[in-house]
Amino acid sequence: MVFMRSKQFHLLLLSLLYSFFVHGCFQVFSLMGIKDEVDDKLPVVKTFRALPDVTSVGFEWRLPEDISLIDGYMIYRKNKKDEFVKIAFIKNAHSTHYYEGNLEPNTEYSYAISSVGKDSKVSNKSNVLKIKTSFIDPVDFVYASKDLAKRIKIFWSPSPNPVVKNYIIERKGKNDKFVSIGSTTNRMLVEFFDENIDDNTEHTYRVISQSYEGAKSTPSKEVTGKTRSAPNMITDIVATNDKQRSIWIEWKPSDNKEMAGYNVWVSENDDMYRKIAFVQRESYIHKVDEDGAIRHYKISVVDRYKLESSLQENGVRGQTLPPPPTPVVSQGLIEKNNIVIKWDKVDDARVIGYVVYRSSESGEVSRFGDIKTTSFIDKDVKGGISYTYYVVSVDKLGMESLSSNKIMLSLLPQETNTKAQKANKDSNKK
Repeated sequence: MVFMRSKQFHLLLLSLLYSFFVHGCFQVFSLMGIKDEVDDKLPVVKTFRALPDVTSVGFEWRLPEDISLIDGYMIYRKNKKDEFVKIAFIKNAHSTHYYEGNLEPNTEYSYAISSVGKDSKVSNKSNVLKIKTSFIDPVDFVYASKDLAKRIKIFWSPSPNPVVKNYIIERKGKNDKFVSIGSTTNRMLVEFFDENIDDNTEHTYRVISQSYEGAKSTPSKEVTGKTRSAPNMITDIVATNDKQRSIWIEWKPSDNKEMAGYNVWVSENDDMYRKIAFVQRESYIHKVDEDGAIRHYKISVVDRYKLESSLQENGVRGQTLPPPPTPVVSQGLIEKNNIVIKWDKVDDARVIGYVVYRSSESGEVSRFGDIKTTSFIDKDVKGGISYTYYVVSVDKLGMESLSSNKIMLSLLPQETNTKAQKANKDSNKK
């Protein structure tokens, strides 16, 4: 129940304060020296009343008939053994009020009062006064969210009881025990966020109101909240192996209606992946400045809450277009003061021609392209200079193969040219 008699209790408290500050008669002294010996001649307090609150109780009594015989009053409370124990000595015969705090909410207590004589003996006790402390009603409505990412929002209706200062939020943990995970700072602040929770995870909560004196209400009903699930994993990823210095990746669209886009992840060895792009379409072109480069790819979905799907167990392999096959130089000879280079035909549909590269002793490099046959005659050579040749095949994109084997030839000076040609022919035959 909510403490509905708060107005009456406030009047009682005002009366207590009046007695304490104005009359100066509310004086609580040490219990030491008060005898337990009963003096039947001392007046008995016949009217002893109380008004309980959640963690406290205020007492009021009428003055006995002859206060000239007494020096004050002793307040008793029963303990767990059902024995009266002294809790306060009020050394003022004119006092009529007392206040005790730090009680347990919703708990029964038994009290009695005796007058205390000038010789520290006590009168017979008053009739036993039984009271029960009040309690703060639990909050009426509690809700926990089920669609937020990485967090659960708990909110509730504010308590109408003005003694409530704030709220304590508890979460069910191990062995189904509730533990406090936080609190608010005001009676009208009625929401709390439980942060950093794994995706697709449930937790059970309850809320407890707390008074300014630290009294706690009975717990609210239990509610269960849940974090959002991450998007489903992407499937059907394909990657090309025929694009020049690039790999095109495509995948099946996500079925997530709140999708924000996709993260593209890459690895060279299908082990350590790194993110290289965020895109909002189901394709990506990865530029790789290397021919025949192999890469592995994984794709994840990211929704508008920044939740990311799991990555695939294995990456999808892609490759930039490798160079066309490399030709093999089969012969090099000198004919009529010209150098002739011959190579084997590359039997590959990609190859549409060849290029011959020549370098001289001086480091000068010459390129002879657009060759459709499998031989090349170099007429622009000089006697006494060594030339090195190699051949590459070329595809329709202009991509060149790796260098063939190299061959070195030279024309001897004019007077020995004929002998040199014969020697070269004999060498080529071998």
